[in-house]
Amino acid sequence: MNTDGLIIRENSTGEQNKTVTVLTRDYGIVRAYVYGAKKIGSRTGAATQLFAFSEFGFAEKRGSYIIEAAKPKEIFFNLRNDVKKIALAQYFAELTECLAPEKENAEDYLKLILNSLMLLMNEKRDEKLIKSVFELSILSLSGYMPNIVACEECGKYEDEYMFFDTQNGNIFCSECGKFGMKVPMSVISAVRYIVLSDRQKIFNFNLNESSLLALSDLTEKYVLSILQRKFKTLDFYHVL
Repeated sequence: MNTDGLIIRENSTGEQNKTVTVLTRDYGIVRAYVYGAKKIGSRTGAATQLFAFSEFGFAEKRGSYIIEAAKPKEIFFNLRNDVKKIALAQYFAELTECLAPEKENAEDYLKLILNSLMLLMNEKRDEKLIKSVFELSILSLSGYMPNIVACEECGKYEDEYMFFDTQNGNIFCSECGKFGMKVPMSVISAVRYIVLSDRQKIFNFNLNESSLLALSDLTEKYVLSILQRKFKTLDFYHVL
């Protein structure tokens, strides 16, 4: 089978071979062997390194996949010049591996992580904004879109500040809120924008620094609460 995909994990298997996890456009998550990838002059070496976006040719043998051909399209080389950026990119990859489907179309997931990596590499948006948009968008794609239209109790649409319930993804106005994260209205508006806008425009907004910090904290806590697990790559990112 032939399809485009992004390498989101690689593991060595001996001196010359490795296994990779690929987020593919047409088949979702695919795990495959790459023989001879670490040989000098390997035809698949560059195209199967971590964060290489490539055109792949897979062959299935005895229930396993082998990458027989790979042609790189974008390798995001400049990400490797910044330890914090590559750490954040690895978190995106780990979160993608956790949530993206297998054996079905994953074009929206692929577009999301490719756009996020490109913006991160080119410094087109604040790092915290990219992280927040990625976290909230991939959760929404996976069926965990928060219910942020109005207060869960009284239906109030706007308030000076609101409460976001990270366990259930609901919001409450200042009068009805008894638990959750207290955030300014600007953060709730940003959450609404991310989950309700056209996917091509989800990065096109701005917040002041304090609101951006609050948004980043909210989306991260929502991820950890909904998925009920830790991410080693996220922990590493925070210690940098």
